[in-house]
Amino acid sequence: MKLWEKIFICTLVVFEAFFVPSSIYLINSSFKSNLQDEISSGISEEKRFSSLIQANLTFFKIKRGKYDVSYNLTKEELDVFINTYLSDFKDQKVYIDVIDEKGNSVFNDLSNKLPKKRPELDLNKNQLKYILRDINGKTYLFIVSKLKLDNSYYKFSYIKDVSKIYDNRKYLLNVLLKLNIFIIIILIIVMLILSKFIVKPINVMIKSTQKIAEGNFNERVSGVRNDEIGQLSKNFNYMADVIEDKIKELKTSSEDKQRFIDDLTHEIRTPLTSIIGYADFLRTAKYDEKTLFSSLNYIYDEGKRLQKLSSKLMQLTILRKEKFEMREESIETLVFRVKRAMLHKLKDKNIKLKISADKFTHLMDIELITILVTNLIDNAIKASKSGDEICFNAYKSSASNLILEVRDTGFGIPKEDVQKVIEPFYMVDKSRERANNGAGIGLALCNEIAVLHKGKLYIDSEPKRGTNVRVII
Repeated sequence: MKLWEKIFICTLVVFEAFFVPSSIYLINSSFKSNLQDEISSGISEEKRFSSLIQANLTFFKIKRGKYDVSYNLTKEELDVFINTYLSDFKDQKVYIDVIDEKGNSVFNDLSNKLPKKRPELDLNKNQLKYILRDINGKTYLFIVSKLKLDNSYYKFSYIKDVSKIYDNRKYLLNVLLKLNIFIIIILIIVMLILSKFIVKPINVMIKSTQKIAEGNFNERVSGVRNDEIGQLSKNFNYMADVIEDKIKELKTSSEDKQRFIDDLTHEIRTPLTSIIGYADFLRTAKYDEKTLFSSLNYIYDEGKRLQKLSSKLMQLTILRKEKFEMREESIETLVFRVKRAMLHKLKDKNIKLKISADKFTHLMDIELITILVTNLIDNAIKASKSGDEICFNAYKSSASNLILEVRDTGFGIPKEDVQKVIEPFYMVDKSRERANNGAGIGLALCNEIAVLHKGKLYIDSEPKRGTNVRVII
């Protein structure tokens, strides 16, 4: 079932559930109120009628001078009294029924035949009863009282036709039925138009999602609305932007991984080819001692380069998989470790390391930060000449961040290569890197360590003027 159909059906059901019962309740309430008013009015009229009959009888006896004498009221006299009273109700459909002590009808002007069983007639002196009775398709209100006239008791029934109240209720229910049908038709038309209008932007989004699913990641929902649908459209466009960015990121990542694999294959194949070639030469050809020493030296150097490459790759892999525990470590300890690790390389290259470090502690993994700094100094050594100076600074910023800075005056990096040097296997000068047993993984490793410490690595460099690498943790 579609959304607009659900909206239409739910609205229709809710309308019918509230409109019809509430309308019926109002009609029935009005009916009961009108009926109760008729009953109250009838009781009052019945009492007034009884009082009038007694008053007329007294007046009749005084007029005839028979007030103190026992007198039996004749049927003709009673007819006169009742007809005099009924003359005031010609158009109100009021009738009188009088029955004497023996159960004989004394007066009855109701044309319809009364039923034989009339429970309302079973009443005591000064008691009043009423009943509603259907006779020949009409509804009558019977109000009965027992009245003593001289020596006899009479049962007076005040009868009023209240069919109009029932007819009015029936009429209102018919009107309600017709009105309900009319409203439903109007509601169907309005809701069909309205629900289609409401779900139109949703249908637009459905088409957009289908286009995105087909690979068109540039698809966006157009049109601005200031309602929930508009907010949904904005969120949809934002989601599409995120998906597009993620797709591009995944594509870039996939390309980077492929380049990583290609570069790794190349880096491994080159030394392996040399090792196999020299080993095969030594296995099959005749050579002197100098050639033997030179060949073994080359095999050794290429083997060391493979060892260093595997070590760096292992460190890079571990960084991405392991969870490290950070502790408060002294900068003095870090400086001591760096000095000890780089002493021989600096001495072999005749390069001076100038260290400036404040005395403080910082939250870090001392092993990883040592690897980071030694790799930065190692890169500076490779870029420097004999007699150059490398500076290593460690201090705290005003925001209590740890700043690690390694600066050299070596070859430098071209501006277009600065952002690429942190990628694995990327080398600005491949021949120089290979001559130094480099594989282009050092800065990638440093960047991973900085990210692990929620830090960032910044490179500032110019060709032939040196490089300044700063890590903010």
